[in-house]
This record gives sequence, C-alpha cells and structure tokens, in this order.
Amino acid sequence: MQTDGKSELNRARLYLLISFVWMAVIFAFSHQAYSGRITEAYLGESANVPVRKLGHVTEFGVLAWLYLRTMLAFAAARGASLKPRLAYILAFGLAFAYACLDEWHQAFVPGRSSSFYDVLVDSTGMVIALVVTAIVTARAKKKGPSAQTQ
Repeated sequence: MQTDGKSELNRARLYLLISFVWMAVIFAFSHQAYSGRITEAYLGESANVPVRKLGHVTEFGVLAWLYLRTMLAFAAARGASLKPRLAYILAFGLAFAYACLDEWHQAFVPGRSSSFYDVLVDSTGMVIALVVTAIVTARAKKKGPSAQTQ
C-alpha cells in the first residue's frame, strides 16, 4: 500500500502530538504533591517503591518509542533517509533530556524530591523500549521479503 506525502506528514504530526500529550501526562504525574505517601497508603510499604519505579520505566519507555516513531515518520514524510541508529540515539537523547527536566521539576513540588537515580530508572525504560523495537523491526524486515515470495 502506497501512501502519499500528505498522509505521511499527517502521521508524523500525529506522532508529534501524541508525544506532547505523553509529555504532559508525565508532567502531571510529576506535579502531584506527596504522591509517594499517597501511593503507599494504597499499595502498602512493600509494593510502593517497585510499582512507582515500574511507572518510571513505562512512562519513559513509551516516550522514547514515541520520539523514535515521530522522527522516522517525519523523515519518511520528507523523503529523507534517517539512519536508524541515529534515530535511536536521538530518541534516547531526547527522552533522557526530558527525564532530567522532569527530575528538576520535581525538586520544586512539595513532598517530592529530585534524584538522578530516577533518571537512571527512566533510562532503563528507554533502553528496553528501544531495544525491543529494534528487535521487532529487524524480525519484521527478515520476514518481509520471504512472506512476499510465498
């Protein structure tokens, strides 16, 4: 199925919009005062930290994936070639920068603290999402030509 440049550009814009919305979601979660105490009241002391860290991994894994899709979609819309390796590095870099800004922001929220450890947890999510995406993409490319010949 061929798509025209306009629909490719619309897809790129949609990914960009979703990326901004997701950034706003992360900001909203980060702006909740005393959120650690609140989740501990619901989850209990033993589950609170693992669940919150899993949230960090998930939030920033999704963000890195969205940045990757946005860059690849804009490159496709422009008919430009963007080396996949560069796209992955840029997606990680942008998500890492946002994770740093997110932690800095938390330093100003009552009952929250800023921790570079959380940036490392966020980075784990980014790496997982991007590696899984790379593996799935590589497998799909391997299957693509053989599926067409059958």
